[in-house]
Amino acid sequence: MTGKGRRPRTLPFGDKTRIALRRYLRVRAQHPHATDDNPALWLGKRGRMTSSGIQQMLERRAEQAGIGHIHPHQLRHFFAHNWLANGGQEQDLMMLAGWRSRQMLGRYARATAETRAKDAHRKARLGDQL
Repeated sequence: MTGKGRRPRTLPFGDKTRIALRRYLRVRAQHPHATDDNPALWLGKRGRMTSSGIQQMLERRAEQAGIGHIHPHQLRHFFAHNWLANGGQEQDLMMLAGWRSRQMLGRYARATAETRAKDAHRKARLGDQL
């Protein structure tokens, strides 16, 4: 994938995502707009989905899941928080997110830093009790 600034970005994903993408690609292949000259991954009723169409679809799915309003960019914040909360390395997160500066890491991690600090403290206290 090419990210912001036309820089290549690695997008690792797990087995569940691989299975879901393969299933989607099989269905996509039957879409009337799935032609060799249309490389778009996400197709809608009239062809390539726009960013607005993707956002609308995401909002519908979030509502169906009982999540409420969500903006696609929130997923990057959620990913960064979970990566760090589960012991992921900051340098690896920067590579995966396509960030060149630690400033971006700080911007994304700041919003949930207090939650991660409280969780780490709670885990440390539980470890002391064992």
